[in-house]
Amino acid sequence: MSEKKAKDAARRKSKVPPSQVSRAAKHAANPKRKDHEHYSSWSYARSIEQAIIRANRRLPKDQQIPHWTPYQLRHAGVTELVAEHDGNLDVARAVAGQKSISVTQGYNHADLKIAIEQAKKRGQQLEH
Repeated sequence: MSEKKAKDAARRKSKVPPSQVSRAAKHAANPKRKDHEHYSSWSYARSIEQAIIRANRRLPKDQQIPHWTPYQLRHAGVTELVAEHDGNLDVARAVAGQKSISVTQGYNHADLKIAIEQAKKRGQQLEH
């Protein structure tokens, strides 16, 4: 956010009024909200939601993206990793940052091949 604010300030075409300069100085000394180094779980979920909304504005009704949560995206990604590595849970565990292999075993679905085929079909439908 700090970088974005700096870019916005650099692109500004009009002069900043003196009252806004003094207000900005006061705010800089004691901000109500501070910029963070990373996304919070709430802001991450909201970013995903907003991206889907923007993408759906350009897509026809029959091709719109359904609502996804961060958990669903993580689950889909780790499940895909397990499938790509022929069920090797160690790779998925390492990428997901999980300490215990027992947690990663939840991504090794019995119907994984069916799910992969359905995901590929869905991906092809979205491309056309």
